[in-house]
Amino acid sequence: MSRKELAVIPTKNKDIVTSFVYTWARQKEMSILEQRVVLRIMEYASNHLKGIKLKDHLHKIDLGLFNVTITMPASDVLFNTKMKHHDIEKALYALRSRSFEYKDENRYTVCGFINNATYVYRSGMITVEVDNRIWDVLSDFSLGFKRFELNKALALPTSSALQFYMIMSGQERPFRLSIAELKSWLGIPAEKYRKDGKDRIDHLEERVLRPVKRMLDETCPYTFTYEKLRENPNNCKSPVVGFELMPVYQEKFRDQELERVHLTAKVSLGFISPQVTNYMKQQMGFDRNSLSPHKELLIKAVKLLPDVLGTLEDIQGRRRKKSGEVMGIGWVIQAIRGEVEKAEKDSKKSARKGE
Repeated sequence: MSRKELAVIPTKNKDIVTSFVYTWARQKEMSILEQRVVLRIMEYASNHLKGIKLKDHLHKIDLGLFNVTITMPASDVLFNTKMKHHDIEKALYALRSRSFEYKDENRYTVCGFINNATYVYRSGMITVEVDNRIWDVLSDFSLGFKRFELNKALALPTSSALQFYMIMSGQERPFRLSIAELKSWLGIPAEKYRKDGKDRIDHLEERVLRPVKRMLDETCPYTFTYEKLRENPNNCKSPVVGFELMPVYQEKFRDQELERVHLTAKVSLGFISPQVTNYMKQQMGFDRNSLSPHKELLIKAVKLLPDVLGTLEDIQGRRRKKSGEVMGIGWVIQAIRGEVEKAEKDSKKSARKGE
């Protein structure tokens, strides 16, 4: 993994959120263009959850029955003028061929990152169809979420660096990974960096951990340090079996305007009616982690909806399709957002009539 000069991103920086599930999913090394397409998909998902609407004709999103169709200009991912049409074609083809994998004690999920892709030369527009299962994973905050700066992520030159940046963002406590877990998470084949049946820790450090750490140290608000874990902790010559990773916050690399906005918007769930949070936890399947990213929306709902509990009960009743399938918590959030937007429009109409 060679050190590369980081790109200058022409688009406005922003904080985006993605699910903890996605950050821990098994990822194989991607090209930089593939990585940027995936990050833009994550940006769309984050904006959708926040209720941010697209205000131009270059960016579009269509939520279909099986896929989410996203359209964006190639300039959103193509920052290097030396890259040509062929580079975009190659990236889209490779991304369509890739599988997304996630496994925990409850489930194993595998699907393609994108189902179809189109790149129109004359207009320079890219359209990708994202499988709903990927979209749901990006929107599933039941196990928590990660918030990170989009432009910092877009500038990172390797997918390993991106994975470390996402997982360290906002992380407060150290965590441990065995060598097998680290390789699986980064998509490194089990037999790579091994010799004579033994893991070559020096190679793993030299080619993965140290280069990634250096990239994050030099540009990102979150980086890490690490210590080797030995089979026998009391014997310095005992075989290394894993690593303890410790997050490090670097305030000098944090976008201060984004931090100001984040701190201004940061409120406690205690400001929301306990009846609302209790209902959403007990009846709708939410927990503190999945409620936290939507605090501002829920405060608005309590303020604007005359019978917020009645609205939640109505939404809960509409969650179950005729087929028996129950819509996920992402659908619930969008339904609440729709009710809040409707109430805001009604409030503005009433205000105009009173003038």
